[in-house]
Amino acid sequence: MNKKTLLLQDLEKITKSIQIILQAFEFCYYLNYPKIDQDINEEHHKYILNSGFFSFTRYSLWRTTILELHKLLNDNKSTDKYNLHLLIRKFKNGGIYNSLGIEANLIQKWENNLFDKSNSIEEVKHFRFKVYAHTDKDYEDFFNNSKITLIETNSLIQTIINIVFEINQIVFDKHVKYEPIHSKKSVYNIINDILSKREDDRKKIIENFHRKIKK
Repeated sequence: MNKKTLLLQDLEKITKSIQIILQAFEFCYYLNYPKIDQDINEEHHKYILNSGFFSFTRYSLWRTTILELHKLLNDNKSTDKYNLHLLIRKFKNGGIYNSLGIEANLIQKWENNLFDKSNSIEEVKHFRFKVYAHTDKDYEDFFNNSKITLIETNSLIQTIINIVFEINQIVFDKHVKYEPIHSKKSVYNIINDILSKREDDRKKIIENFHRKIKK
């Protein structure tokens, strides 16, 4: 098997994690900050906070995001062999992909970019172990006490995407577009439909009540 084929296999595993992260984070972000344009949809926000289902879904999506990020960023080849640190080292002198044309200054740039995110990466690691240690039912408190913010997480995701994009661009001359399959508008529509149905039901109850009074 040639080196490009091997690299494609590595990138396929990493890309699957990226796709899961992007979709989970897209929905998670809306469930925390329900806005499509500039302003928070207060009606949606209130409903999400009072909904056991959507509150737990928000936590579950955040959990998935953290677990997949840890898989890509945990620099431990014995437990996470498809992590980004290991992949980058494979392009260095003596690495299996050294002959594929990635220049040393670009490798250094990628390592610097990840180093700049060290604090966020450490928080992902910390949060990942809290996920497995967490046993009580207070998942809301578990989510809210995280030091890593959604904005920082988004920046970390973009750092990963930029590195993988450049590898595809240089080695395979491919411009791979990374984005969630379903936009946050999907969640907006679901909650909107629920609230509309509740309002219709409320109006029907009132109308039936008035009809009974008139009789």
